[in-house]
Amino acid sequence: MSAPKRGGKRHNLASTIKRRISSYPSGQPVQASANPTPVEHRQTDSTPTISQAVSAKLEDGNVRAALRILMLDDSPVIPSPQSLNAMLEKHPPSSAALTDLPAPDPQQCISVEEPEARQAVFSFSTGSAGGPHGLRPQHIHDLIMSCEAGTEFLGALTAFVNLVLAGRCPSDVAPVFFGGRLLALSEKSGGFRPIVVGITLRRLASKCANSFGINHLKAYFYPHQLGVGTPSGCEAAIHAARRYLESLSSDHVLVKLDFTNAFNSLHRREMLLSVYSKIPEEGPQQGDPVGPLLFSNTIHRTLSSLKSCLNL
Repeated sequence: MSAPKRGGKRHNLASTIKRRISSYPSGQPVQASANPTPVEHRQTDSTPTISQAVSAKLEDGNVRAALRILMLDDSPVIPSPQSLNAMLEKHPPSSAALTDLPAPDPQQCISVEEPEARQAVFSFSTGSAGGPHGLRPQHIHDLIMSCEAGTEFLGALTAFVNLVLAGRCPSDVAPVFFGGRLLALSEKSGGFRPIVVGITLRRLASKCANSFGINHLKAYFYPHQLGVGTPSGCEAAIHAARRYLESLSSDHVLVKLDFTNAFNSLHRREMLLSVYSKIPEEGPQQGDPVGPLLFSNTIHRTLSSLKSCLNL
């Protein structure tokens, strides 16, 4: 199980270990990497260089992530009490109690079939991270494609997803299962950008819930919200705004609003009430694929009340 020398797709870790396993019963000794680096000369800096990060993404087949690493100027935040306080300020305390919320109907929950769970697995981007437990979407993808047990595994996976969607995750497990690995990047314009990498199985359940919610709410969002459920909706909004500006009267103005830390500043009570009103089969969880849908659902009533000619 010694780590092989990194050498691209031909010599990746999975291929090397498979080759060693297949040769193990024959009794042939498996040679470790030649000329291992002496312990005293090994690199002690745990921070990967840009070239190492790009190489790792390319070996995963994630060209988009490799380009993003090369183009972005964001860098990891140095841990300190000041950094922690700045991150905590992005999560303001709740302004209302959550004790008076309506009780969910246990009979009203989402249920997915095997093709839907399979499609959700395949929708993960190549090279997606695995979160705290290390199980990556690619691992699940490979298990489903297994000729020996792929069909049986998909059935078990679908049953597990339905268990989560039904709200039957044990309370002792929920803090871990719905948790994630927290990261912070310093933005070029100043401030921090929080990132959470959740557990793959929870993100998979969220993808299934997201598909359900989009199908139910895309007509409700249209035409004011075009970022969820409307293919090429953002491009359409840009062209519509440009056309509107070209014929804008002299006594009219076009205003573009941008809310700082919008998702974290949204009251959880209002989000839960919006879920109960429009998609009672779901529930919100920060940092997962269904987050944008739940955010849009909460703010839509306010957007719909605006009286401007162009409201996107």
